[in-house]
Amino acid sequence: MQINNTLSKHQLVPLFFGQAAIANAQTSVALYTVETHGAVALTTIGYVMPFQGEVIAVSFGLDLAGSAGAVTVVPTIDTVACTDPSAAIATTEVAASDICDRGTNHFAKNALIGANLTTAGWDGVTADLQAVVWVLLNVVGI
Repeated sequence: MQINNTLSKHQLVPLFFGQAAIANAQTSVALYTVETHGAVALTTIGYVMPFQGEVIAVSFGLDLAGSAGAVTVVPTIDTVACTDPSAAIATTEVAASDICDRGTNHFAKNALIGANLTTAGWDGVTADLQAVVWVLLNVVGI
């Protein structure tokens, strides 16, 4: 039996972001890669990409629903919000996702990929959010 040491050129990678107890009236607030409680605060707002690639999707879930308002999560490239994809929920929903066409959101090697959160009229202020930005990395040179 032969074992091949191969790697596909394109790798789908999930990048995780979160916020505990999401407040109302947030506008394009950068989500942290790690959410902590108490005196310790890790304020990193993205992941540096080792290869060029593209953002192709965003998804998020809440641990409980609100009864009014909306929550939207948008990926960012070097802190600039992508126009597509954008995932949103309204009122009692707890999960959302969105995809975009390949070629929409290219980024270069060493780009910082993040996610922004917007809430409007949101009353589920004890809900915790876990968001995922999905990137397709173009693995070359290894």
